[in-house]
Amino acid sequence: MASAAETPAGLVKRSAGTVTLLRAGLSQTAQAGVAVRTGDTLRTGPDGAVGITLSDDTLLTAGPNSELVITAYAYNPTTQEGNLLASLWRGTLSMVTGLIGKKAPEQVKVRTRTVVLGVRGTEFIVDAGEGTK
Repeated sequence: MASAAETPAGLVKRSAGTVTLLRAGLSQTAQAGVAVRTGDTLRTGPDGAVGITLSDDTLLTAGPNSELVITAYAYNPTTQEGNLLASLWRGTLSMVTGLIGKKAPEQVKVRTRTVVLGVRGTEFIVDAGEGTK
């Protein structure tokens, strides 16, 4: 059986400018069609932006100079249950929740350097500012 880290959480749907995916100490350009897994880090440059669609149809869009980690993600398409924890260490993130957020909004969270946001709506934007963890 594949582990959660081996099973894709979703796919890069859109990539513009400089976008790098870091996985297990290796980096690659995050082009459209690249699989995104739990534990992956996506970094955008000053000209970069990336759009990701997760398997529950959650849409994540990171703007320029962002660092986004898919910290935890699990989704069962049969029961439509799961959880999502995304960590935004810098930059901006726009999110439109998918089936997890619609069925159990308390299971969707976004963490920044200073707070953990619980989702109670379906669409929001987070600005984590500049800096490092």
